[in-house]
Amino acid sequence: MKFILDFFILITGISAASGLYYQDDKLFIVSDNSNYLYEYQLSSQNLQKHLLVDMEDQNEQVQKKIKLDLEAMTFYEDSFWLFPSGSASNRTQSFRFFSQDSTPPTRSDLSEFYTNLQEQLSISPADFNIEGSLYYQDTLLLFNRGNGPNAINGIIKIDLSLGAEPTFHPVTLPRLNGQISGFTDAVLVDDKIYFLAAAEKGASSYHDGAIGGSQLGVIDIATLKIDQITTISDNQKFEGITLYRSTEKELTFLLCEDPDNNENKSTIYQLRLSR
Repeated sequence: MKFILDFFILITGISAASGLYYQDDKLFIVSDNSNYLYEYQLSSQNLQKHLLVDMEDQNEQVQKKIKLDLEAMTFYEDSFWLFPSGSASNRTQSFRFFSQDSTPPTRSDLSEFYTNLQEQLSISPADFNIEGSLYYQDTLLLFNRGNGPNAINGIIKIDLSLGAEPTFHPVTLPRLNGQISGFTDAVLVDDKIYFLAAAEKGASSYHDGAIGGSQLGVIDIATLKIDQITTISDNQKFEGITLYRSTEKELTFLLCEDPDNNENKSTIYQLRLSR
C-alpha cells in the first residue's frame, strides 16, 4: 500500500486518545483515562467536553484501577456508541451520545453481555479486550485485540436483527518488529474495513508494554479476511482511525496516538492512502 503519514493537528486538553470519529467538521474523541467525550471543532479550534459519568474530581487522568477504559467508538443511526474494553471487571460501562441535540448521554452496563460473549466464544477474561467497533447493515462488529496471554486477535460478529448466536472470526496478523500485533481500531469504507493494529512487549490486556509500532490493514467485509497490511510506524501506537476525505484516487484518514504518558495533549495525524 502506498501511503503518506504526517502531522495534522495538536489538541491541548486531551490525553491518552483511544478513539476518534470525524463528522461535520468536528472530531469526536474518547480517551481511555477520561470520563468525557471530547468534541473538537476543526475550523474554530474550539474544544468542548461532554461528561459521561461524574466521579467528582476523578474525571480526567483517572487512575488506571478505576478508569472506564473507553476504547471503541462508532456512529449508528442517530448517535455515537462508545464501548469499553472489558479488560477488567470495572471496564464494562458503555455510552450512547446524541450529537445533534441536547439529550444527555445514556449509560449501559455491559457486564453480562461481555461475560456471555466470553463464555459463548471461549475467550477467557484475560484475553478479552475490545478496541474497535463498527455497525454494518444489521450487524455489530467488535474487534478483540490479541494482546492477552493467548493472543486471541479477531472479530466478534453479532447479528442484531435475527437473534443469531455471536461468532468469532480469528484474524492472524504478521509480527511487528518481532512482537505480536493486535487490533486497536477499525473503520468501514464502502465494502472494506480499514483497521489499525499495534505491537507491545508483554502479554497482558491490562498492563501497557513497550511500544513496538503500528500497522494499517484492509479486511473484506464479506469474508472478514485480510486483503492487505503494511507497517506505518515502528515506534508509535495508533489507537484510533476515522475517514476524513474520500476521492476516486485517494482515501484520507485521521489517526490518534496513545503514547502511554500523562501529557495533556493529543497529536492527530493524517494518513493519505492511494486507492
